[in-house]
Amino acid sequence: MTFPQHPFGISLQDKAISLDDLTQRLSQAQGWEGKNRLLVQLAKALPEFPTELRCDEHRVTGCESQVWLLIQANNGKYDIAADSDSKIVKGLLTLILAAYHGRSAEEIQQFDFNAWLNQLGLHRFLSASRGNGLAAIVTKIKRHAISMR
Repeated sequence: MTFPQHPFGISLQDKAISLDDLTQRLSQAQGWEGKNRLLVQLAKALPEFPTELRCDEHRVTGCESQVWLLIQANNGKYDIAADSDSKIVKGLLTLILAAYHGRSAEEIQQFDFNAWLNQLGLHRFLSASRGNGLAAIVTKIKRHAISMR
């Protein structure tokens, strides 16, 4: 399996977009339209997600849109890749990738994604179904990190 590479997270790649970068950019975006536009732009930066990986094995249940998630341990850190058939959800997935990709199990457990969304002012713009979908994805990542300890 070829794991999709992406520019989000704490990777040492030259063009990596870190959590701090995203926090700054989203904090400067005005209102939901500005934040939404930025999320759609970020989604376009995600690499091609292989069609063969868009299967039930990698699908996240609890999301209204289709979401596929891959998690792979790599030298004590976790590589995470994700995709969705929805542009907005795909943009929200970039936040999850920035928060959890390239982190240890302990770092994954400690990061409070909901608190970060509140800090960014995004939580109030999310519908209940999108909020529940994001929670399902974060829960799946955290459970996977616990199971691999």
